[in-house]
Amino acid sequence: MRAVVLGAGAIGSVAGTLLAKSKDVERLVIADRSLGAARALADKLERGRAEAMRVDANKVDAMVDAFKGFDIVFNLVLPRFNLKIMDACLKAGVHYMDAATDLALAKEKPGEFVKAPPEALQLEYDDAFRKAGLTALLGMGQDPGISNILARIGADRLDEVQEILVRDGDNGSVEGYEFASLWSADTLIEEVLMPALAYRDVRFVRLGSLEGEEVFDFPPPVGPLTVYNVDHEETNTLPLFIGKGLQSMDFKIAIPEDLAHALKVFQRFGLHRGAPIEVEVKSTGEKVKVAPRDMLAALMPDPKTLADKARGTASLAVVVRGLKDGEKAGWMLWMALDHQECYRKYGFNATAYPVGAPMVMSALMLEAGEIDRRGAFPPEVLDPAPFLKHLPEFGIVVHERSLT
Repeated sequence: MRAVVLGAGAIGSVAGTLLAKSKDVERLVIADRSLGAARALADKLERGRAEAMRVDANKVDAMVDAFKGFDIVFNLVLPRFNLKIMDACLKAGVHYMDAATDLALAKEKPGEFVKAPPEALQLEYDDAFRKAGLTALLGMGQDPGISNILARIGADRLDEVQEILVRDGDNGSVEGYEFASLWSADTLIEEVLMPALAYRDVRFVRLGSLEGEEVFDFPPPVGPLTVYNVDHEETNTLPLFIGKGLQSMDFKIAIPEDLAHALKVFQRFGLHRGAPIEVEVKSTGEKVKVAPRDMLAALMPDPKTLADKARGTASLAVVVRGLKDGEKAGWMLWMALDHQECYRKYGFNATAYPVGAPMVMSALMLEAGEIDRRGAFPPEVLDPAPFLKHLPEFGIVVHERSLT
């Protein structure tokens, strides 16, 4: 397999490290708009296993030239570049995989119904990729990714699916910081504060930011955490592909209450906005343009520097409820990783590792013919059995409990 890892951030580091260790990878390029960042990651990998390349995800023609001759591109840059990267992959004739969709494309206000979720724009590439004999696997990290697979497993066990709940929780902390994001701070602020997509009574609807506060009891060792509705990819696709009469579906994530309060204050002042504004530097009189969200993100530590500082356990849980043989039935399926144990084994914390690892696993499955579907689609359309078979090879164990 000849692979391009586009994006030398936290998840790119996981993907690059695992690919460099695989005997099935004959050529590996770490690409980033910063050649320095690409070189820094490539130099950390096994000697001679990776090349560095400068690639700007905003320039389709340049990406086409860079991607030609490769088998797959791992898109691990900000999702606002997804469509351009997909265009480049089609023109270059390479498979595509990402970990997130551009949720910021949504324009509906809280309370409004949604005709088509943002990921529909990527799903529209299905025919083009299929005709080209290529695969675009959308959202194949932890959540989305493993979460979609777990939802599919639960749904397959029921005759009728009434409700799917996806819950992301972490009881951890980061040494030396009152608060630090273990993934892109830009993405955190954007996702948490945009109106959340939910599926209610067989319709997509927008909720307000940080609504639906409740305590969800994650399996041990995480335990009960306060969770909030947040916009997320699973809500874009599961209602479209699970079928079986699904009536309700949402995603909630655990957020410390003081952070949730702070984010709401930031939102009131417009500090969550991604568009640049002109600001006068009072000490010098100089005028500069900066996006308020970029400023907030710059004040947070780089997630790549936090791998060994996280303590606690991260968990992903999926609840599927419905009917089996006319009786109420349901399943909870979940995974959990300890940050320190994950770091000792793989060199990454339990936030970054389970995003990058399933992507590499899926690429190897694609190379081996275990994924043979062509087109652009989310993970839940695939047979979950091969995923369950290979996840333990990457240290990810799925647990389950009947809810009857």
